[in-house]
Amino acid sequence: MNIVRLTTRIFPDKAGPAVYAFFLSKSVSDKHFHMFNITCRPRGVFEKIKIINPFFKIYYLPIKATRWDANLIEHLIFLLKFGIYSFKKILKIHRKYRIDLIHCDNPAVTGLIASVFNRLFKIPFIYTHHGLDSHFKVNYLIELRLIHKFSSFNIVVSRSMIRFFKKNKVDVEKIVWIPVGIDFGKFYHVNTMEEKLAIMKQLNINKLVDVDDFIILYVGYMDLKQKVLGMIDFLNAFNKFLKNRKEKEQEKLKLIYLGDGKYKDLLEKEVENLNLRNNVYLLGITSEIEKFYAISDIGALTSYIEGFPIAILEAIASNLACICTDVGEVKEMVDEESIISCGNREEIAKKLNLFFENKERCKMISQKSLQKIRKFDWVHVANKIKNLYRKTINKQLQKDK
Repeated sequence: MNIVRLTTRIFPDKAGPAVYAFFLSKSVSDKHFHMFNITCRPRGVFEKIKIINPFFKIYYLPIKATRWDANLIEHLIFLLKFGIYSFKKILKIHRKYRIDLIHCDNPAVTGLIASVFNRLFKIPFIYTHHGLDSHFKVNYLIELRLIHKFSSFNIVVSRSMIRFFKKNKVDVEKIVWIPVGIDFGKFYHVNTMEEKLAIMKQLNINKLVDVDDFIILYVGYMDLKQKVLGMIDFLNAFNKFLKNRKEKEQEKLKLIYLGDGKYKDLLEKEVENLNLRNNVYLLGITSEIEKFYAISDIGALTSYIEGFPIAILEAIASNLACICTDVGEVKEMVDEESIISCGNREEIAKKLNLFFENKERCKMISQKSLQKIRKFDWVHVANKIKNLYRKTINKQLQKDK
């Protein structure tokens, strides 16, 4: 089977959907499933084609995906270029190999291209929704009124999204929940202070953080206000927790935020207002996120909106206990002791105190969470994707008879 994966981003881009695009194809690809990924060229990548294995190729379009801070005109120009370049590339692949299925991920431009090929060549397609957090309402309108009409199936990474589609009278029989996978082999945790110090030096943060510091890691994009408000909740709870510790302990407590986005300044201002410059660091986006997990003590995500937060999967895979709000599919990942209600700063502060004081309890919680996410190994997720591919192609063959 020849499968085209159409996405606007791919790993080494660190965005969740980009990581998903790469590892899904890598995990699915075999002698029965030949994967052709068509995507924008990530920063730092210069080749036109990259062969990952004999059954998985990436074709890079001669454009880069727009950043979160691009203006409307820049977004429109990008969408137009992406549409033209991707159409030409898919057509060329179809003429050479005969495509059996197109699997595309939001934004809606990928689904539009897939719809065109569906109408012209009767190629079935699957569309994946990674969340309901697009900045452009027209994206939802196209998905609801056009893409869902022609798609064979629509994958959602969080079941909470199904309510949205029911409300908008979309055929939910075509909606399938398949969660995001995790590559357990990529994530780890240091065993000694020597290992921790070595990684800190590699990350160039050894002047900010001491080797015996207790590190709390919060990973998340800051392009939605609901996510940044959750970060501010955590920051205020951390401040409360910090003030209740002894002075010597205060010096050893560090909170690191990784991420970027249009609302980052709200978080920066709150750090200034609370006078936490010596304990809190906003370090932007990193290409070595697994190293930050490896040296941290706990993870956090107290957002008001999430689908299937990969950051929590990665933190747990790195043997971290986490503090999370009950959003999206978080309950599927963490032990119940990790969960707090949205906006409850008092509860966050209590959890921080518990995790800091009781290391054995913290370790037990991380191990329970680790057992829960074993089902999200990419091998298991890939099998679900393969079954859906077979079902979709067989469905089209029946229609063509």
